[in-house]
Amino acid sequence: MGALGETIWIWDARMENTIGKDMRKTGRWRRAKKYVCELCSREQLFCWTCPCGFMICPDCMEENFWGMTCNGINWTCPECGAIRPFGND
Repeated sequence: MGALGETIWIWDARMENTIGKDMRKTGRWRRAKKYVCELCSREQLFCWTCPCGFMICPDCMEENFWGMTCNGINWTCPECGAIRPFGND
């Protein structure tokens, strides 16, 4: 188990190529579906994430919306200052 805010990677075996014995097996790494909000420290089904590792749940984002965004389209990571989209087009 990783520390709070640490990204955990797991091997996705479904992507392995098993067509022939001589073919090299290929796969991919994907992010584990575990989200822990950095503000409330609860495990969530969804969190907005930043590449720096910061995660925030929808409840905490709603409470801190006034300080995280100025236009409702993007939010600013409080740890690294990166501007991230909400994903609403």
